Amino acid sequence: MGRVRFSRLAALVFALAALGGCARSASVNYYILRSMRGPEPGVRTAAPGPAKAVVIGPVSIPAYLDRPQMVTRPSPETIKYAEFDRWAEPLDKNLARVIADDISALLPGANVCVFPCPTAFPVTYQVTLDVIELEKVASGKVILEASWKIFGNKGKELLVMRRSRVSEPVEANAGYSAIASAESLAVKALSRRIATVVEAMPAVLAPKSGHAHRRPGAIR
Repeated sequence: MGRVRFSRLAALVFALAALGGCARSASVNYYILRSMRGPEPGVRTAAPGPAKAVVIGPVSIPAYLDRPQMVTRPSPETIKYAEFDRWAEPLDKNLARVIADDISALLPGANVCVFPCPTAFPVTYQVTLDVIELEKVASGKVILEASWKIFGNKGKELLVMRRSRVSEPVEANAGYSAIASAESLAVKALSRRIATVVEAMPAVLAPKSGHAHRRPGAIR
């Protein structure tokens, strides 16, 4: 009887040790959004004259996205967090940096800076973004929805206010690397919409008379 109990105890200890080893061996994968590299084919060269100076940010994200774990949405009411697939940096910072890089590629000759910029940066326009949704959904797409605004007068004068929703296809059983790639393409599509609007705006804004109310996040 004693030997049987000992054998059972030994088997239990072995099983627990094996489970502990599996838990320790589970590795975490880290991902980042990537920007386009260099000017896109078909992008026009910079026009002569003053260069536009564009500030990107602040970028805000909803609380459910403000965490390291990558997010998918199996159903409209359900959010799933990937414990072992995470962003390598805060998502709002990654988004701001990638959008700035994309707009630099789309607007040759423009000076682009991620908020907050150095005091000496000569701001023409400031682009702020409020991300509403960024995840893979059950229909086999990555969805990026965001409202964005363009300000002049050092961030104090609202010039443009838009809301964009873009999607990129991804396989239903795609891994998180493919999801991150599709989300990068979605960010690129959003950057292209913003760049198209900024490109059509003048490089120099006429000064406004009177006192303008300073909004949070405005350039000082």
